[in-house]
Amino acid sequence: MISGARYEAILFDFYGTLVEEDTQIIARIVQRIAESSPRAPAAAEVSGHWSRRFGALCAAAHGGRFQTQRALELASLAELVERYGSPLDPEELSAELFAYWVAPQPIDGAVEFLRGLRVPVCLVSNIDATDLAAAVSSLGWSFDDAVTSQACRAYKPRAELFEAALVQLGCATDAVLHIGDSLDSDVRGASALGIPVAWVNPHGRPLPADLGAPPRYVVSRVSDLASVIR
Repeated sequence: MISGARYEAILFDFYGTLVEEDTQIIARIVQRIAESSPRAPAAAEVSGHWSRRFGALCAAAHGGRFQTQRALELASLAELVERYGSPLDPEELSAELFAYWVAPQPIDGAVEFLRGLRVPVCLVSNIDATDLAAAVSSLGWSFDDAVTSQACRAYKPRAELFEAALVQLGCATDAVLHIGDSLDSDVRGASALGIPVAWVNPHGRPLPADLGAPPRYVVSRVSDLASVIR
């Protein structure tokens, strides 16, 4: 049983928390590259390399070195097809992915959960501002505030996004709850500032031993937090 607590506001990750991740599209892109490569790599190898490279590009993109997520996705994908000798076009490969970013599918129970909230809500997302706005509009949703990597010129887990959200809401770190599905971007990022975190963990992954501050709550889906926010 998850015990309830009073929070002045809620911070939300978006993709993977309120709407479905682009996992299946990513898997299709990876498979196409693996199948078109003369090296015949395993899809898992291609996926792992892409994930690590994209993550490294995001980590380096802050301040004057900031680039949008679309730009980083295309750059990492161009490197990937070159690495594996694939003849495929990165822009063509990205078309389905970019289309999903602006019209995602809500996670089961998310709509009802959002309707039941009685405190301000701020999205804290690594996606580009125009893509996030389009995605929210496509769902007919609205939020009190939104903070994006593009606006802050940095990506989670860096502090800039969380700090901007707290300023916009006018709340202290311990007065909000951040809800997200990424151990690195959400749990580590928010916890480093002393923000309580609810980790959405649909696949039952174990908490790593080196995590540091653990999440206050661990749930399978966001709607399981209905008893927490009161």
